[in-house]
Amino acid sequence: MSATVIVDALWGDSGKGKTCAHLARRDDPELTVRAGIGTNAGASVTLDDGTLLKARQLPTGWVNPGTRAAVGPGVLVDPRVLADEVERFGLAGRAFVDGRCAVITPEHIEAERADEHLSRTVGSTCTGNGRARADLVMRRARQARDVPELAPYVIDVPREVNKVAAGPGNVIVEGSQGTMLSLTYSPDYPYTTSGNCTTAAALDDVGLNWRHLTDVIMVVKAMPTRVGEGPLPHELAPGEAEARGIAEYGVNTGRPRRKAERLDFGLLEYAAMLNGPTQIALTFCDHLDPEMRGRRDARGITGKVRELMSRVEEATGAPVTLLDTGPGLSDVIDLS
Repeated sequence: MSATVIVDALWGDSGKGKTCAHLARRDDPELTVRAGIGTNAGASVTLDDGTLLKARQLPTGWVNPGTRAAVGPGVLVDPRVLADEVERFGLAGRAFVDGRCAVITPEHIEAERADEHLSRTVGSTCTGNGRARADLVMRRARQARDVPELAPYVIDVPREVNKVAAGPGNVIVEGSQGTMLSLTYSPDYPYTTSGNCTTAAALDDVGLNWRHLTDVIMVVKAMPTRVGEGPLPHELAPGEAEARGIAEYGVNTGRPRRKAERLDFGLLEYAAMLNGPTQIALTFCDHLDPEMRGRRDARGITGKVRELMSRVEEATGAPVTLLDTGPGLSDVIDLS
């Protein structure tokens, strides 16, 4: 019996997709499930052959051939995005959505793009998620079970999640975005997303009984980033990340990610309080220390990264068990 939730400590873009894919290859779970808002956040994974995979709807655990991928009922579904990912990744028969997922329509996307408050003030991705969620709250939204083209994918995801988690198999729940983007927990409102991005929110999104939860892996980015508006403590000056060769760009929008010089340990401690991590995945270690690039053995951990590990463990009360050391899926030091 096993269920693991992957959650982001800060503002997202931290490598949750790569973490999920690594765990899926290592642990061979029967099922991975996407939690979060919807298609407003992307995940990317670079396979060992150099192939770059980008996803917005499905969790990345399907890179393990024996693992199914599903979308929980609390997550919004864009039928076009789902169909595209099923086709691109060859997931027919392995990808599922809950029939109660609210559906994002072209009208939702158009309305957000025309909303200056969202696009200019908040810095939203304008992918229709906020409008669709508003229609869900007002009980106007269509659900996946109402859309004929989604019929081949519809199952009762909470029933399946809990059946697998209660049996001999295991489940990985992949969250999206980050704790400090949570609608009601972030200190930065209105510079937030349209829901919460915590462990508890992820459980709710997929309908997982808390008694089945065995691990919470909180992903902590060594040099945090933020896309769009809102404060970013210890932010690098414009152009500095590019000058250092560590510039990043959004998976969905291609927008430059604002980058911080270092972690804010007060915020990290707060995120740990909210999420209750049992393990920490410390990511983008090669951006902090270029000597870490591509290392895959604990003997290769540099002093600079060991010092950060110690401070992160002190702030979160959880051990660092995964170190991300480069863009490739195998660029990981697994200490578990």
